[in-house]
Amino acid sequence: MGVLLENFIHVELSEFFIGRIEATAEEATLNPSIAFREFNGNIYDLVFNFEKSEVSVNSVLGTSSTGTENLSIDVFLLATGSKLNCYVNL
Repeated sequence: MGVLLENFIHVELSEFFIGRIEATAEEATLNPSIAFREFNGNIYDLVFNFEKSEVSVNSVLGTSSTGTENLSIDVFLLATGSKLNCYVNL
């Protein structure tokens, strides 16, 4: 697990945030026209690219490329304790 993801989990992740992420991932599996979704936090922003099955964790405070961590949606959901088994891109 990368530093940005670990920090996001400890600083910003809440049950409410997990619920929004799960609902969005489920919606994207049912509606393939959903390509991107973005969640803005206080310190970290999340950008979901459902076409690539990828999520970017971005540090709002970081101004360089080290302020971004990209990982698969499956890995992200697992790391955040989502109740979804996996994200399936239909």
